[in-house]
Amino acid sequence: MDRSVYLINPRENGPSYHGLEVFEAWKIARLVSLADLSTTTVAALVPSNWNVAICDERIQPVNFHAAASVIGITGKSSQRDRMIELAGEFRRRGKLVMIGGPYASLNPDDMRPHADILVTGEMEEIGETIFSDIAADRWQTEYAGTRPDLSRSPMPRWDLYPRGVATTAQVQTSRGCPFECEFCDVIQYLGRKQRWKDPEQVVKELDVLYKAGFRGVFFADDNFTVMRRRTRALLQRVAEWNAERRAGPMEFATQVSIDLARDSELLALCAKAGLTNVFIGIETPNEDSLSETLKRQNLRINLTEEVIKVVSAGVMVMSGGIVGFDHDGPDIFERQAAFIDSLPVPLVTLGVLVASASTPLYARMEREGRLVQHGNVAFGRYLTTNFRLKRISEAQLKNGMEWLLNHVYSPHAYGQRVKAFADICPARAGGVIAPPLFAGIESPLARRLAQYGKEELNLLRLFQQISLQRPDLRSHLRNVFIYYCQFRHTMEHNRIWNPRLSHQDAPMAA
Repeated sequence: MDRSVYLINPRENGPSYHGLEVFEAWKIARLVSLADLSTTTVAALVPSNWNVAICDERIQPVNFHAAASVIGITGKSSQRDRMIELAGEFRRRGKLVMIGGPYASLNPDDMRPHADILVTGEMEEIGETIFSDIAADRWQTEYAGTRPDLSRSPMPRWDLYPRGVATTAQVQTSRGCPFECEFCDVIQYLGRKQRWKDPEQVVKELDVLYKAGFRGVFFADDNFTVMRRRTRALLQRVAEWNAERRAGPMEFATQVSIDLARDSELLALCAKAGLTNVFIGIETPNEDSLSETLKRQNLRINLTEEVIKVVSAGVMVMSGGIVGFDHDGPDIFERQAAFIDSLPVPLVTLGVLVASASTPLYARMEREGRLVQHGNVAFGRYLTTNFRLKRISEAQLKNGMEWLLNHVYSPHAYGQRVKAFADICPARAGGVIAPPLFAGIESPLARRLAQYGKEELNLLRLFQQISLQRPDLRSHLRNVFIYYCQFRHTMEHNRIWNPRLSHQDAPMAA
């Protein structure tokens, strides 16, 4: 067989909190928030005597006339429909289609009919066998990956990736998470025993990305700080590496749990290394719901005070919030709104609890006969879920979520959280002062947002005022402004945005 492979990261089913589709929707540019790590990593596992090409469909159209004999498709749940479309089209054209990645690993029965070769799990230890079997035309229909030592994970092939479109690159320093949150599929896919890369392996990847022009990197870890000794060693090395960058330091973001707030020494090291943004799954102010879902690390603490500790160390927090636990009643929407209003956290991603395939939550809903949609879950639905809630009706869920989303992303509420963040975050010493706000790629977004009305104009003025008072926070302000526009676009696309709702009381019943 011809030794050539075309690796595709499909487009999403629609705009999401974490995308930058607003730039294209508002006819400004085509940008993506995160460069794709999956195709670049798989490309590095392809033997050197093969030809390999990468397509990130968020950036460039798929070439259905590609000469490659093997088509590799990866993706998450939000890419599921497009994965199937692409697989079908390439199989009709006589190509050998190989499907892998998170969704295929967690939903193999759903993907198996669409793939000639189905790959589940991690690929480092089986990649050589797969490509050797294909070259010899003796390939198997399924390959199951292992949980490898990450020292075996190769340098991703960033040389094959499109330049100048992704705002942030990715480096994965560890895999796995020791926690056991009932709704999370990470531990089903990557395990509870965390594995990590040596600090020198990480900075080698950073060197490549820095030379490629990236100045922002997302550490794509499931829980970056959970193993403290390892994290300290890595952050110390990253701090040393970052201090040596003559063209200015990199800024980093990652995912952590709220217990980071208890370690002031580690927080200081995060800030020193340039780790300026963290995502924390705060989920809910309802302690009974946290207990129900085994989110023990969020229990028996004041969540607002813990978040303030992180921000006070100079690290911006992005938070996740969930509605729909068994202990949530119709008052949860108002409780969530009041809780979020108390946080110095502009960026809050809100959604309804979903039972993803392969999770303990899915198994429990199946046992209890509460699933209303089996197998695949189409994410991006902010008002519905795939199982029957115990204490909230479908109508209450829809009306309550519409109200909550419009409240949290209203210009006034968003502006108050931006101001709270700026008031608490300490001055950043020694950092690069970014250009004035609304002088770069975000300026056409601002012009478009100003057309919406008086409240949006007031939000723009607040951003401008804080930018003048706190020039050290301009990179943060630029990001939270861009993502505000992205949130608004996502809500408009999903027909959720209704500014009148933000001025009404929370619906308690329907």
